[in-house]
Amino acid sequence: MSKAKTLPERSEVRPEDTWDLTKVFKTDTAWERAYRKLEKMVGGFARFHGKLGRSAKTIRACCDFETELDKLAEKLGVYAYLKSSEDVTNSTYQGMVARYTHLATKAGEAASFIAPELQAIPRRKMATYLKNPILAPYRFNLEKLLRYRPHILSENEERLLAMQGEVAGTASRIFGQLNDADMKFGKVKNERGEEMELTQSSFRVFLESPKRAVRKKAFHQYYAEYEDHANTLAAAMSASVLQDVYIARARNYPSALEAAIFSDNVPVTVYDSLIDAVHDHLDTMYHYLEVRKRAMRLKDLHMYDTYAPIVKSAPVNIPYEEAVETVCAAV
Repeated sequence: MSKAKTLPERSEVRPEDTWDLTKVFKTDTAWERAYRKLEKMVGGFARFHGKLGRSAKTIRACCDFETELDKLAEKLGVYAYLKSSEDVTNSTYQGMVARYTHLATKAGEAASFIAPELQAIPRRKMATYLKNPILAPYRFNLEKLLRYRPHILSENEERLLAMQGEVAGTASRIFGQLNDADMKFGKVKNERGEEMELTQSSFRVFLESPKRAVRKKAFHQYYAEYEDHANTLAAAMSASVLQDVYIARARNYPSALEAAIFSDNVPVTVYDSLIDAVHDHLDTMYHYLEVRKRAMRLKDLHMYDTYAPIVKSAPVNIPYEEAVETVCAAV
């Protein structure tokens, strides 16, 4: 019997088929140097503490410093997370992500005084500051921050919320490790009789198979793995929801929904209208599914039938290099 096709290890993939993270940091050692630099920078917030109300110049200096710190932090975070994504079982880069998260939380804690201090500046005085050209690059962000006035807490309360930054992401990290590393979906034979590994990435390929038996087996085998971990998944989701509710209550939002859409300045009525619009036009979706069922000549239509092409056509294989050229030309 031929050996089942499996996903290659990261080390087995051609370098030209992978992303080039040397554009972010040349080496892990370079990342370490930048990490130590960010560690030292975090303490720099202290020089602005209690002084933001003095002048527009002081606010500008604080904004410049925070921007510089954020740029370096973003580079560190992007590199760590993308390296971790290459192999979610690699403890070196999992550790790198954990260290970055810890330092980002410390930075958030150190900067937690900024919002309360800016909110405490009398409205007229702040309006005068905002007219000063020196704050022009940050005017939009400052005005957006001031819109949060009802949801900004005292300095000590903001510091406490910032301190729980690492804990806040626990549910998401648990789900990520379970979903991307621990869950195994087995193998499935494709329409050519080749046994292939069923993974997060190959699942869609199986669902687009012209052979219904392949689609059905892949679908049920894939979701059976989730069903086997239903209790763990439910616990992770419950923890995530509880975190959202906690933040909404702590920051005086009427609901977690309003907390989630506040940053985009979207009224709840818009959110509800989108849902209503979907419900009002479900008959169109049902009609489409009926057309699909007839086109595929099926007596009944299942979820695993909704991804397969309705029209039979010759398979198209576009080499990666050609795809790059096409996208670049289009852009």
